Amino acid sequence: MTAYTHFVHNINTLATTEDESQELVHVLQKLLLQTGTLLRIPDCALALLDASRTIIARTIQHQYGQEFPSIRVLQDEGAMSWVRKHHEPFVINRAALTLQNVPGSSIIYVPLLYNESFHGTLVASSREIESFGADEVRILTIFAEQAALIIAKARQAELAQQRARRLEMLMHLSRGMTMRLEQDALYRLVLADVRYLVDCDRAMIYLPRGETQELVPVAEWSRKNMSVAHEPGPERAGIKIIDRQREKIKQPDTEAIIVWAATHRHAMVYTPPATACAATAMNNMAQLATPFVSRETLYGVLSLWRETPFTGEELRIVRNLSHLVATALENTELFQRVRSDQEQLRAILAASSDGIAMLDNEGRFIEANAAFGQLFHIASAQLPGLEGLKLFVSSEDDVAEQGPTLVRRALETQQPLAYSEIELQIQGRPRALGLSITPVAVGKQPISLLIARDVTAIRDATRMKANFLSMITHELRSPLNAINGYLDLALTGLGGELSEQQREFILRARAGSEHLYALVEDLLLLSRADSGQLRLNREIIKLQDVIANAREEMELTAADQDINLAIEIADDFPRLYADGVRLQQVLRNLLSNALRFTPAKGTVVIAANLARLGPGETEIIAEDGRVVELQVRDTGSGIPRDFHQRIFERFFQVPDGSSGRASGQGLGLAIVKMIVELHGGRVSVESEPEEGSTFTCILPCLLA
Repeated sequence: MTAYTHFVHNINTLATTEDESQELVHVLQKLLLQTGTLLRIPDCALALLDASRTIIARTIQHQYGQEFPSIRVLQDEGAMSWVRKHHEPFVINRAALTLQNVPGSSIIYVPLLYNESFHGTLVASSREIESFGADEVRILTIFAEQAALIIAKARQAELAQQRARRLEMLMHLSRGMTMRLEQDALYRLVLADVRYLVDCDRAMIYLPRGETQELVPVAEWSRKNMSVAHEPGPERAGIKIIDRQREKIKQPDTEAIIVWAATHRHAMVYTPPATACAATAMNNMAQLATPFVSRETLYGVLSLWRETPFTGEELRIVRNLSHLVATALENTELFQRVRSDQEQLRAILAASSDGIAMLDNEGRFIEANAAFGQLFHIASAQLPGLEGLKLFVSSEDDVAEQGPTLVRRALETQQPLAYSEIELQIQGRPRALGLSITPVAVGKQPISLLIARDVTAIRDATRMKANFLSMITHELRSPLNAINGYLDLALTGLGGELSEQQREFILRARAGSEHLYALVEDLLLLSRADSGQLRLNREIIKLQDVIANAREEMELTAADQDINLAIEIADDFPRLYADGVRLQQVLRNLLSNALRFTPAKGTVVIAANLARLGPGETEIIAEDGRVVELQVRDTGSGIPRDFHQRIFERFFQVPDGSSGRASGQGLGLAIVKMIVELHGGRVSVESEPEEGSTFTCILPCLLA
């Protein structure tokens, strides 16, 4: 239906704007010129919907070729809005007055329809009244259909080109972000390029800080600041990195869409009311906020402002950008964390007094701290690439030494080396180093972590202490031997006949002297072991004699405590090649412990048997697999299972006072273990609380 009526525009509802690309403007100019030529009218205009669905009128005067400025027509006002609503031509043949930018007394408005979608209005005007009849309406309607098709295709082509440009810009931005590992550089890149993706007047990046995740502005771009050189370079003009220490920045309101976007992890758009005047404040501007989210973690928010509303296409572009920026921010955070960890590690390595070095799978140094270089009197910067064994093997004679051999085996086989102390010649001086080597799997190339410490001073002090202890204990043996000798002479009656009471007193003094002598022997053994001077005096012995001597030493103590002391060994037991004195010391210590923790009326048994090694016992070397199994069993208070390994440590005592007796010095079992292992054997214990204990010494000392 065509409506004919008198109509006057209210010029106060018009606002000037320019929103079309030059290519589309060129197409529109041709359409208007063709319309004027077709109807022989001087004045034509086109009113198109822009991206915000607002009618934009572009007027051209056909007769003189003069182009008028574009005008914005508010929704639901005027003839153009009526045509948009009804999709029908609207004719005014007797205008009451000449309209601004659309001169004439007769005006016709024809809708531009394509696929039943409204794209705008074709407007023609004439200074003559009654200029547009049914024929003119029909001709303009047909022409408008063709014009709508041309405009739609032109806009589609322009949209495709715009999307291609934006996609290219996103790809360029993505490549640029992968090369930026500093956050400030990433902010500058994003703000420098985002305005080319989406037209805006202002852009700002916020980051969450602290446990409350309060949004803090960190970077800003503003069109107003384009003239202020906050950052060098034309692509960074108007960009400002905000220093929170120097500038007081107002935090976003809790109702702001920035906060909503961060809270809901979703892009938010704000469009001011259509009745709002030209924007003079941020609250009256259209705003788009999108969060930077990666793996459900919020890394920041990007907010854009401008006067015109944002479109769905722009929202999609910014959301795609936010995914790229979130990934880039995650990478920069990981990079900063890795760099911080590396700096901390380097600071620890530099401050460490221990020498620390890393070697590759070929045994060459990768890196070493200054302390490691100082140990070997070489600059740490010269170590990378150097073969590690060259530091530990200074001559052919060193290859056969135990220390360099352990290091060589650990580096060549990539096996761990527990803490060991080795002797080296460093610049002609003997040095003692404590070393540990630990293989570390790093990707496909394993490395070895080598930690070294100079223990020369500790070694020397230990040797001095051991030598002093050895000297003291050796000096104590002479008076003790004299005491024992005179007591033995007194017991033989050489000094006169002894009464029973005198004999008992001398026997007890002799037992105490033997106990003191045993303690001195223990200390002497430990001092010799610590100084590296402990050696076995092996000879062919009868184990029966060793057991009998040990029983004789402890017999009086067993009698005093009313404990039965028994022996289980065959008369034809094979002879051994061993140190009889040390084995007697083993039995004496085991018997002393057994008697100390066995109650009255209990039993302590010394037993010796022949046994064969099991298939998995490869640590003991014995001919034809036969070994001696020397045992001391008791019916005492027993030992909790948690302490079975620790009781063989020096000075360790089981924390149990239920026996009511003194627990000794904690050296006896450590000495037992030391002597048995010197013989190539091992010692073990089987015990449960209140069920007694059985100590077993496996000795590969049988004669062939």
